[in-house]
Amino acid sequence: MITVHLPGDLADKFGVPRHLPLAADTVGEMVSVLDERYPGIGHWLTEVDGSFRRHLSVFVAGRRLEDSEDAKRPLDEGADVWVMRAVSGG
Repeated sequence: MITVHLPGDLADKFGVPRHLPLAADTVGEMVSVLDERYPGIGHWLTEVDGSFRRHLSVFVAGRRLEDSEDAKRPLDEGADVWVMRAVSGG
């Protein structure tokens, strides 16, 4: 099991707990499981090619994912996955 931590507005929109335990071996599988349980959430999280949308930052075990490794990134048992809104400014 891993724990997915979602932003409050996203959790509210899809009726998902903010901290959601689920079984997944890769980040791509995690998105698929989420989308299976909560239809439409996968589209909100990812682009057509499976990469996370640019307005999101995703961290696995404290390390920010890079675009090239999004879907294939393995998830260790007990991993925390944080989905956060990207912050920008000027």
